[in-house]
Amino acid sequence: MGKIKILDESVSNIIAAGEVVENPASMIKELIENSLDAEASSIKIYVNSNGRYVKLIDNGTGMGKEDLFLSIERHATSKISHKEDIFNLHTYGFRGEALASIASVSKLKLSSRIIDNKTGVSLSINAGRILSVSDIAMSIGTEIEVDGLFFNTPARLKFLRSQGTEYSKIKNVVLTEALANYNCSFTLNLDGKDVVKTSGKGVKNCILELFGANVLKNLKEFELGFVGNLNILKGSKDNIFTYINGRYVKSLIIEKAVIDSYYTKLMKGKYPFAIIFLEIDSKEIDVNVHPSKKIVKFSNETKVYSYVKNIVDKALAFEEREDLPILNDFYEEKIEEIPQYIKEKVEYKRENQIFSKNIEEKVIFEEKSQYNSYKDEIKVTDKQVLPGVATVIEYKTEVKVEEEVDEIKNELNYRIIGQLNNMYILVERDNELEIYDQHIVHERILYEELKEQHLNKKISVQNLLVPIKIEVSLKEKDLIENNLEILKEYGFELDEFGEKEYLIRTAPIFDFRESVKETFYYILDKVEVEDYRDFREKILISMSCKNAIKAHEPLNNKEIKILLDKLHYYGKYTCPHGRPIIIKLPFDKLDKMFGRK
Repeated sequence: MGKIKILDESVSNIIAAGEVVENPASMIKELIENSLDAEASSIKIYVNSNGRYVKLIDNGTGMGKEDLFLSIERHATSKISHKEDIFNLHTYGFRGEALASIASVSKLKLSSRIIDNKTGVSLSINAGRILSVSDIAMSIGTEIEVDGLFFNTPARLKFLRSQGTEYSKIKNVVLTEALANYNCSFTLNLDGKDVVKTSGKGVKNCILELFGANVLKNLKEFELGFVGNLNILKGSKDNIFTYINGRYVKSLIIEKAVIDSYYTKLMKGKYPFAIIFLEIDSKEIDVNVHPSKKIVKFSNETKVYSYVKNIVDKALAFEEREDLPILNDFYEEKIEEIPQYIKEKVEYKRENQIFSKNIEEKVIFEEKSQYNSYKDEIKVTDKQVLPGVATVIEYKTEVKVEEEVDEIKNELNYRIIGQLNNMYILVERDNELEIYDQHIVHERILYEELKEQHLNKKISVQNLLVPIKIEVSLKEKDLIENNLEILKEYGFELDEFGEKEYLIRTAPIFDFRESVKETFYYILDKVEVEDYRDFREKILISMSCKNAIKAHEPLNNKEIKILLDKLHYYGKYTCPHGRPIIIKLPFDKLDKMFGRK
């Protein structure tokens, strides 16, 4: 007798259930999607007993008696007719296994009524076997009652998590489905309490009902959905909701495109809030790569990434000054945590720039026969000498200011108060106290200047009369070898000088406050530990951070004004790592703190 045999249908159904019904949440997802495919505009879900009891009621088109019987058969579906349909789907469920799988591992009561019938039909099923059929009075739609989930599969029952964990998964499933189907009302009741409730009155109402007013007011609507500003950053990627053709999926490519668009706005460990609705030709995606359809595969991932990122980039090109964080009201009830930043609209127009962009900078070179000896640190002076450079570079900046720019300055009307702890810059403007971090201000300026020079191919290079020798590790050597051309783009030309040594022969003309050698080591160090998009960005950020004005460095008001003028000219108010540059404290909050209001 042969070893291979056809499995009994009850066994094969349980195996199929293992793929479709991983837990109560996955089962509820299947039931919701069937209701949505049945054109339901109202879905109510009641859950008890850690998800082992579920009752779902919808007002969809329902099923007649014949379809009701077929719905619990394996591979029975109304969604596809030909093999081509599998790759051109516009519905949720289609495999025809959900109800059959659920029925095989529970005690199921399935009732439904269509518009043509005055009564509905109800089936009682136990572990896949139909026990009874009866006519019942009910509204048009379908009602599914699942009791004793996994009662006949103790091994699977054993792997159910705690009630908190299972209920959290269920809430997440209902939330993601409700967000995509915002014209359908959803109610999720856990142990007698409504925990999710939407009205089905549009996407903004849905966002308000699911996430609250604070999230809604900090979202920007755009072509692909919604993106959040910096006041609602989260600690994980779980708040990037991605939908492909209306189906919620986890897509690393789309998540990466969204996160990359926030680049230099995000602090380490922070992620944006975003809702992305992407419509794409069904033939360009494969939704069959995962049993529960959680993951999709694109035929051209690079194209999808570029498409999403370009659109999100445009959506995020908002005036950053409108989103400055403010200090919380100290008169709120017990503050047990560090106050969260709350967005408060600042009336500030993009065209009201401090500077005209008609700025001309002239750099004058004067030859000198001798060069200065190597110095570890170089301070900013009118005449700046780089170590080992045979040229003294004198910087003279002539700024052409138009009359309208003077008017804009008067409109802004800010006053420099001074420094706090030689670290923070205090400014009075528009009935607010603004606090600037001087290091981050200068870092952002250097980053923007260097980026602008690179994009315009204007990075000037100077030959070092005495090359600078550096010693590197094997990992650093690989980084250098793999990026020699990019380093050259930024003015660093290197020659190998032994197994673990290089000579830096040229350096960019740059505001080096640290030595060229220390800056180059800093770049290599950050390349190894930071998670940036590409090597060019690593160079930009590393050079800017290393050479920016440090904390506890005294500045006079003239130097402060130069910094602030340049910062407002660029109009960027986070450092390249995403930290805020300015925090504001409105005077009316001060008045409340001192009991004046």
